[in-house]
Amino acid sequence: MTIGVLPLSPHAAMAVFRDLDPWDLIEAQAVRGSQADHLSLFAEWYGARHAHVVSHVLTQGATQTPFAVLALAHTGQAGVAQAALLARDHGRYAKSLAQAGVIIRQRLPAVMAELGIHRIECRCLQRHPTAQRFLQLLGFHKETDMPGFGLSGNITFCQMAMVSPQSSKKDDPKCA
Repeated sequence: MTIGVLPLSPHAAMAVFRDLDPWDLIEAQAVRGSQADHLSLFAEWYGARHAHVVSHVLTQGATQTPFAVLALAHTGQAGVAQAALLARDHGRYAKSLAQAGVIIRQRLPAVMAELGIHRIECRCLQRHPTAQRFLQLLGFHKETDMPGFGLSGNITFCQMAMVSPQSSKKDDPKCA
């Protein structure tokens, strides 16, 4: 099956948001601390597209059926970006997500170098059944669990990161 990586478009993105994986929806609602429907999530994502340095829809097959959206945005810290990916049903699109993972893992180091990004951070709901494993397959490593999210503070997210292999392990003396 062929995986396509297309620029974000409203119709393709809406196809993903209208049919989000239940765990991705739970995670998106946990981030916001409230119920959110596909329309509000789409509006938020699409409205932020100009702040994204990468904003794509992933498609499958000859029909280019949209199955995921992904974005990369600067955090405001030099060389640091944050990543997000939301997908349709992970069971139904498991093969496409796995193939997309291979493509992302292959392309991400070049994208990071091209954009001057040395670190990519992302968070996933700690109890999400597939997110941590998927991120690890992409090359991210777990840094820590982060409790205290949600309206009552009872939600824990997992902080994951990918650091460019070219990044120095020593502190930059110019920034000390």
